[in-house]
Amino acid sequence: MTPSRFALVLMSVVLVACSSGHGSATSRVVVTATGRIGPLHVDRSDRADVISFAGRPESERRGRYVDYRPFDALGYDCHGKRVTDSAGTPKCETIFYVDAGSGKLAIFFTEDARFTDVRGLHVGTPTTVAERLAHKRVISGCFDGFSFTTKSAFLVVWFYGGKNVVRHRLPHLVGGHVGLLVVHSRRLNPGVLDCIDS
Repeated sequence: MTPSRFALVLMSVVLVACSSGHGSATSRVVVTATGRIGPLHVDRSDRADVISFAGRPESERRGRYVDYRPFDALGYDCHGKRVTDSAGTPKCETIFYVDAGSGKLAIFFTEDARFTDVRGLHVGTPTTVAERLAHKRVISGCFDGFSFTTKSAFLVVWFYGGKNVVRHRLPHLVGGHVGLLVVHSRRLNPGVLDCIDS
């Protein structure tokens, strides 16, 4: 193989490796209970900031859930779906809800494993591992999960799968894994996520 042909093959391999890193640990984006999503922050970042970070949305919808504040939902990994239904319920893998009045980011919703909290919790983390990392038990109620709250925002860790078992008088999740993460402003609330923001 000639040196120029070898260089071309090597460059192709590097490009493929870089482009396939979407879900790898090196491309993880940290989210926090203080309202941070990578370089973004609820109550501070706007629509342009979201697009600068995440790119043009695959789907976008303006809406309002009953008497709550109007929103602009920017959806990613929608697989041909609308970003939300008419009430604002998520239909894409990742959604940034921007408060229409202030223009600021209100909620971040994701089922994408590349987003992780500072403890290493991300979509796909088994329940037992998540409980150990968070020092919390997954309690079943309106949803299976737990949250971390700060003055400015909160982070919700929602679990899929498993079964509910009553332990110490509380329904507890056994089995399953982290199914989604939500970072939510405590000041801005479009009311679109049942059990989380009501």
